[in-house]
Amino acid sequence: KRKPLSYCEVSMYFDNSDGLLASPFSEVVVTRRAFRSGESEYSINKTPARLRDIRELFRDTGIGKDGYSIIGQGRVSEILSDRSDDRREVFEEAAGVMKYRARKEEAERKLQATAKNILRLEDILRELESRLEPLRLQSEKAAEYFRLREELRELEINLFLYQYDKSNERLQQLRGVARQLSDEIPAALAEEEAYAAGCAKEEELERSLSAAISETSRTLIDLSASVEGHAGNEKLIHERIDALTADIARRQAEITRIRERETADGERSSQLAEEINLKKASEDALEAALETAEAEFAELSGSINAAEEKLEAQKQSMMDYMNRLADTKSRISRLGAMRESIRKQTASLAQELIEAEAEGKHLDEEYAEARADKEALLKHKAEFETARQAAIDEVNALNVNALSAAKAIRRAEDEISAGKSRLKVLEEMRRAHEGYYASVRRLLNDAQRSAELKKRMHGVVAELLSVPQEYERAVESALGSALQNIVVPTEHDAKYLINYLREHDYGRATLLPVSAMRARLLTDEEKKCFRGIDGCFGIASELVRFSPEYGSVFENLLGRTVIVRDIDTGILISRRAKSAFRIATLKGDILNPGGSMTGGSLQKREFSLLGREREIEELAESRKAAESRLAELRNAEAECSKALQEANAKAAAGADELRKLDVRLASLTEKADIVQKYIQKNVERIKQITEEQQRLADAETDIDAECASAEAAANGIDLGSSANGQDIKNTQLELANLRSALQAANDEISALRIRHTAANRERISAENELKRLNAELADAETRRNAETIAIEAAERDCRQLNDELGSVSCGLSESRAELNALNEELRRLESERAARLNALDELRSKHEQVSLRLSELRERLHRNELATNKAQSELDNMNERIWRDYELTYDNALSFRREIAVTQAHLRTDELRKELKSLGDVNTSAIEDYRELNERFQSLNAQCGDLRQAEADLNELIAKLTETMEKEFCEQFSLIRQNFTATFSELFNGGHAELVLSDKSDVLNCNIDIIAQPPGKKLQLLSLLSGGEQALTAIALLFAILKLKPAAFCILDEIDTSLDEANVDCFAEYLRKYSEGTQFIIITHRKGAMAVCNSLYGVSMEEKGVSTLVSARLD
Repeated sequence: KRKPLSYCEVSMYFDNSDGLLASPFSEVVVTRRAFRSGESEYSINKTPARLRDIRELFRDTGIGKDGYSIIGQGRVSEILSDRSDDRREVFEEAAGVMKYRARKEEAERKLQATAKNILRLEDILRELESRLEPLRLQSEKAAEYFRLREELRELEINLFLYQYDKSNERLQQLRGVARQLSDEIPAALAEEEAYAAGCAKEEELERSLSAAISETSRTLIDLSASVEGHAGNEKLIHERIDALTADIARRQAEITRIRERETADGERSSQLAEEINLKKASEDALEAALETAEAEFAELSGSINAAEEKLEAQKQSMMDYMNRLADTKSRISRLGAMRESIRKQTASLAQELIEAEAEGKHLDEEYAEARADKEALLKHKAEFETARQAAIDEVNALNVNALSAAKAIRRAEDEISAGKSRLKVLEEMRRAHEGYYASVRRLLNDAQRSAELKKRMHGVVAELLSVPQEYERAVESALGSALQNIVVPTEHDAKYLINYLREHDYGRATLLPVSAMRARLLTDEEKKCFRGIDGCFGIASELVRFSPEYGSVFENLLGRTVIVRDIDTGILISRRAKSAFRIATLKGDILNPGGSMTGGSLQKREFSLLGREREIEELAESRKAAESRLAELRNAEAECSKALQEANAKAAAGADELRKLDVRLASLTEKADIVQKYIQKNVERIKQITEEQQRLADAETDIDAECASAEAAANGIDLGSSANGQDIKNTQLELANLRSALQAANDEISALRIRHTAANRERISAENELKRLNAELADAETRRNAETIAIEAAERDCRQLNDELGSVSCGLSESRAELNALNEELRRLESERAARLNALDELRSKHEQVSLRLSELRERLHRNELATNKAQSELDNMNERIWRDYELTYDNALSFRREIAVTQAHLRTDELRKELKSLGDVNTSAIEDYRELNERFQSLNAQCGDLRQAEADLNELIAKLTETMEKEFCEQFSLIRQNFTATFSELFNGGHAELVLSDKSDVLNCNIDIIAQPPGKKLQLLSLLSGGEQALTAIALLFAILKLKPAAFCILDEIDTSLDEANVDCFAEYLRKYSEGTQFIIITHRKGAMAVCNSLYGVSMEEKGVSTLVSARLD
């Protein structure tokens, strides 16, 4: 058993001495190597080539991919196929227009790609154009912002120098005034103390006299109050006695009046009681008579009602007799007509039932057929809907993916653009040392050009220090201007650089020699003050990174600085450490040693000296990541677009087929529904007919019985009607007599009711008056008893008041004598106190004058201190503001000094601030962004113009190719048609055949019909011939093509299978004739075809898996 090999290879050798193939070689060898993995390699004359190159080599030679050098049953089927495209490929290959079609299709594909690229570029250009104008405005705005900010910076620095000098001069003046005031205050203070002592002595004497006067006055006031109280009591007692006497007389008169009223009311009450008894007896008699009359009236009314009801019943009975008689006669007549109608309907329904049953059978058959067609179509539609829904879902998913990819690409491009602009700005600022003092910046710039300077400095503090982002603001605030100090190796290097600065007039700078710097660290006791406190991050020198050789420098700068989260934590630690070291918060607030604090808002800056290097690295890394992500997104977008085209084509094809199925299904559904409705209507109709027949039969029986019953009832009704008429007359006479008696009874009742009502009203009035009199008598007795009790109480009070009046008069005389003595003592004390007050006023006046002068001196000193503090604070604030805004000190700012008009400068700074504020938010990177975006826009616009030109060129090329193809095809088709007519006659030994273009105005796309007329038959289309005739006609067409453009060889694969023996012989003879110019290789099982061959080849498999060729020559 042989081992399987990894590949197989085959080569074909072509004699190209006549130059048929587009190759400079006289012999062309085409090789294909196929591997087990399914991959293939191709070569031409041992040179690797693409499959496309090989196809181009054989195009329009007849032995290409779509040529006619290999003819099998499939190619014959293509000619016989109803599809025009399959048949047209054969003609176009023979006509030599396939190379043009390939170029045209390639041009159309390029045109589609170009159109898509134009569309895409136009979308991008529209998007860029929409961004370009706003960005241009932002760029102009940013340029204006930088110009205004630089002008404002120069003016503010010069105004700072002017205001600083004025404030410093004012501060010195205030300090001189303070020294003068401090010398005057002690003398004024001694004089003020002497006067204060004299005033205190006189005030003590005055206070003792005032106390004696106050005590005497209080005694006098108390005694006066006692005298006035006794006099008032005496007068009050007299008034109360008089009032009680008058009250007793009034009450006695009231008792007499009440007794007289009681006597009169008693007499009237007795009279009313007798009247009430008489009226009650009369009222009872009238009420009894009324009840008797009403009973008689009710009895008569009942009799009349009974008589009326009886009469009404008799009349109703008479009406019933008459109605029943009329109804019975009418019913007898109606029943007769109904019986006749029922008999006619029964005959009609019997015929209708026969017709409905026959129609039902026909409808059942039609419905079964429509339902079967509908179920088959529904199944077919379900399969298509599943496939189409899958395609739609795929399209939707791809659309979403494409949209997401486009948005992601735009975001990535914007991100890259913004990052590049920001990175370029930062790198430019780093190269130019932007942000440093002018002296430091000039020195660093010179060091880049001078090796001598460069070796004498390590760099500035900001560049030698690496700070985590979260601590940048705290460290920057803690270091302040020290960030721009220059670190140098030794003191000699520092001396050299200082001399260099002085020689070049660069200004001043602070230098930090590594050899001279000593670490300033916290003690263990100081560390305990913040150890374990939440919000304390540690010592600043331990939180930053720097080279070990600079340890002494940074431990000197940051070794005694602690970083905390917020100012509250800083205050807690500062109190514990008694403000022994510096504390910095994450927001940049500083708690200085000694207790002072610095903080507030920080001006927002575009960069930080500490964070600039970190931001550059971050931007470079993010740019690489963004560019990589952008490339991935663009690849994904391209794949998504390709998949979307395929999915859209699939979905469109499915939608077309589904619409056709929906139309057919709707038609079948409508047909089935209509048939089903007819079936239901027919079933209901048969049911209704059957029910109607039964109902008519039952109705006829009922009508016969009802007719007999109605005739018997009519006779009975006549007899009852006569007897009822006599009863009605008797009842009417009785009712008239009863109504006369009822009227007389009603008149008597009305008279009795009037009399009874009048008697009742008089009795009720008398009873009400009696009740009122009894109530008045009871009230009079109550009031009389109350007045008697009040008189007795008033007499007791009078006796008690007379006794009290005697004791009050005796005490009043004694109090008046004591009051006169106290008044004399009070006048003496007040005279002595007045003399002391005059002396005290004189001393106080002098003391107040001295105190006022001392207060003025102190006030002037206090105001001077406030003004001094204010001036010092203004200087500090100016220093802080100029450092915060521009990172300059007073000494650094002197290099910017120039002569200015202060008033105009103030006005101009206000104008500049307003202009800067009116600009609003400013995109400082807009200038670079606009330049890059504009360059990109112009580049893409140029590309879009090139694509439009390419589109026009492609359209022109397609038009030329189409014109060439039409010309070539028409010429070659005419020759093929002539050859086909001749070969058809030769193969069929007669007959006639034609090739017809269905639309000569569109020769490249219209159908090509084959019309044949074999011997003995009429002219007809190819599809109407028998199978053998169709095959031989197709073979005739192929030979007609070979006759036009002979191929080097031709392989015929069992194309004679469907031919009968006679046609096989004709076919074999035709092969023999044409074999002189073309080499034919036939694969056949027909003996007639084998007989004309020069050589026979067979294949046997002596060993499994290995084929062996066997050949025989028949010359």
